[in-house]
Amino acid sequence: MSPNTIHLIFKTHLDIGFTDHAEKVRQRYHKYFLPQALDTAEHFYFENPQDPKFRWTTGAWLIWDYLNEAGADDVKRLEAAIEKGLIRWHGLPFTTHSELMSPALFEAGLSYSKELDERFGVQTVAAKMTDVPGHTLGIVPLMAKAGIKFLHLGVNTASPTPKLPEVFRWQAPTGEEILVLYQNSYGATQFIPGVPDGLSFAHTEDNIGPQNTGQTVNVYRAMERQYPDYCIKAATLDEFAEVLWPHRESFPVVTQEIGDSWIHGSATDPVKSACYRALQRVYDRFAEDKITPSRLSFGRKLSMVAEHTCGVDIKTYLRDEQAWNRDDFEAARENDPRFQYAEASWQEQRAYCDDAVAALEANDQAVAKAALSEICCPLPHVGPFEIDSEAEFGGWSIKIDRDSGAIKHLKSPDGKELFGLDDNLISFAHETYNAADVKAHMDAYLTHEEEWAILDHIKPGLNKAATAVSKSHRPMFEGLAIADDRAILSYVMSSDIPGAIHNIQLVLNGESDKLEITLRLYGKIANRMPEAGFLRFAPDGAKSWQFNKTGFWVDAHDVPDMSGGQLQAIFGAKADVGQEIRIAPLDTPLVAPAELPFMPFQHQAPAYGEGLRFNIYNNKWGTNFPMWWEGDFCARFVLELGD
Repeated sequence: MSPNTIHLIFKTHLDIGFTDHAEKVRQRYHKYFLPQALDTAEHFYFENPQDPKFRWTTGAWLIWDYLNEAGADDVKRLEAAIEKGLIRWHGLPFTTHSELMSPALFEAGLSYSKELDERFGVQTVAAKMTDVPGHTLGIVPLMAKAGIKFLHLGVNTASPTPKLPEVFRWQAPTGEEILVLYQNSYGATQFIPGVPDGLSFAHTEDNIGPQNTGQTVNVYRAMERQYPDYCIKAATLDEFAEVLWPHRESFPVVTQEIGDSWIHGSATDPVKSACYRALQRVYDRFAEDKITPSRLSFGRKLSMVAEHTCGVDIKTYLRDEQAWNRDDFEAARENDPRFQYAEASWQEQRAYCDDAVAALEANDQAVAKAALSEICCPLPHVGPFEIDSEAEFGGWSIKIDRDSGAIKHLKSPDGKELFGLDDNLISFAHETYNAADVKAHMDAYLTHEEEWAILDHIKPGLNKAATAVSKSHRPMFEGLAIADDRAILSYVMSSDIPGAIHNIQLVLNGESDKLEITLRLYGKIANRMPEAGFLRFAPDGAKSWQFNKTGFWVDAHDVPDMSGGQLQAIFGAKADVGQEIRIAPLDTPLVAPAELPFMPFQHQAPAYGEGLRFNIYNNKWGTNFPMWWEGDFCARFVLELGD
């Protein structure tokens, strides 16, 4: 290509959901959008086969899915376009919340591109994710291993872009690296100092579909007016990656975890998250053993849970400003089809776990179903409960605040002790928020005030809800019981509290230097008003935490400013308090600093100096996240006390 070339990428932002239920969106791509891309591509290929003006890029999943579902003639048509270079996938299946994924499951997502590469005799070296503001360092070696050299990250324009160089070498602790280009939009024209060619995107919005012939012509006319000295050339991300790669030594090295400021969405449906994590552990075991075709299908289908779309667009499908107080809300759920349509989209997302299990052979299905059975809540312990300040069980001992029921102190059978900061080592809190809290979040987070951005984040009409309250609710301590060498602490909550939980039980089950802590929530009332639930874990003396995230232990505080450091998805946490302590959340991924409020976005990287709060559930802001949940839920944590 000439020195003055702008590589123009034609792309549509794929949300598997958002603009409608996920399956309807999928069918729209199959029936209309991919055929439209082929129509446009074939028109310009006929016009100039050596330099066609339209080449369409999308995630590998969509191409793979179409090739496996479409009729024979449609498949041949797409195959011909691929062989001519008119349709091209990038290295990732779709945009994910990568923090939620184990290394093995992330590689299952990468396998779509690998399969297509082998089928069509190409090597994909570039990838893109859009919307989600940040990702985890653990994906770097996995992408590098797959041959990916270049990752474009296009951030939703209403969300802060992490404070990082525009172009950098993202380097893993093990030495692998990829080039990253960060942009504060889905994709814009970019000229990188020292690189002769530019990159630009003709990006259509969420599930709008590709450009037709006339729209493509207009794209070129606008680009040629704006950049008269450049050759505007339809390109692939791979082609720009090969231009950029020889200049990599000139770019700064970044070794930080970045963090995802949208990650709160994984706790908007805690039941789905628990099922996903249980099945992900099953897939990890399969990957260590042997990946068969059915097991790979299981992993691929399971990765859909980590795809960044969690339901329909709230500002479009749930345009109600009245039904906030409980009576109004419950009536709306019963009678208003808008509420029912939104709930159906969340159920569709939960069903991804069932779809994944169904892909397995019978023996493996039994393994997966057994894992799912472990997350079911047993019937609550009925007591009797006694108010006491100390208890012993299975060789362990605990000290309890008689008034609040907070666990103040733990002692293992071999004498290892753990004290709580401010005499509050482990406790549960249910927080409710009002319109002022939502405004505080928006003021701190939003980068502009376009109407769609405000409607994505605000909760319209909440300011008129008489029962909305900004408060942290500590449930009343009902007492303690010892049964089967386990300690059961029971708490109750007033039903007048928005989103109240009828009964909360903390169950402690110990063996040698390991303690399983299970938070059981019984009878959670659905609540549309903003809320969040937290299990505090704050050992005295734990000043520096590390988190296990997608294959690496990273410093909890070592994230860029304006990133997602205040809420992170993890597989484990560890700290030194004179002895190493580790805690692994099995069923719920999110952790926050104990000292920080939940709602306002923190611009600076948090210190995590006063312990952790595991976020069990929240409905912080809308977009396409579930806005309420109800029923019973158990969250298990495994605590280990080392030397």
